[in-house]
Amino acid sequence: MNLPQPRQPLYTLDEREAWEGRWELIHGVAYNMTPAPNLEHQRISGQLYVNIFNALEDAKRKSGGGECEVFAAPVDVFLGEDVVQPDLVVVCDPAKKSARGIEGAPDLVVEILSPSTAGKDHSIKRWRYEAAGVPEYLIVDPGERVGVLLRLENGRYGEAARLQWGDAVALLGGQLSAVLG
Repeated sequence: MNLPQPRQPLYTLDEREAWEGRWELIHGVAYNMTPAPNLEHQRISGQLYVNIFNALEDAKRKSGGGECEVFAAPVDVFLGEDVVQPDLVVVCDPAKKSARGIEGAPDLVVEILSPSTAGKDHSIKRWRYEAAGVPEYLIVDPGERVGVLLRLENGRYGEAARLQWGDAVALLGGQLSAVLG
């Protein structure tokens, strides 16, 4: 029985720096991030960004501070020797924010599915986020108008919530609420 072999050659972060365009690098495999997402994907990303941004600002006003920020793609997230570009990320630790992007596991990653990325978002990226210790991973399916929030518990993702469009979702361990869609 033949087993799949790792793709050769495996690439490095240094090699990625020389490439043109937007690329993710996961376990040495390069993933082209072009073409750009369609307009519906961008609308949903923008709406979620605003919803999360406003929820973070409300939480900061109520608590008198806070370091959490939301970032929209393209932003590089460095997880060891890998680099990914999620649709949205929330980072609360200022030490993880650098000139080149996010260094280490964000507090929340949001991926909005598209036909060309759905398989990778459900498998390769899910496993990578889980292994990196990303506490929450929200997968949004625009076609079905649903979302699934995965929470890391004991090193494994479990389904914390299944959401319909317009539902409020408790993020960052329940510290803030944002509307899906």
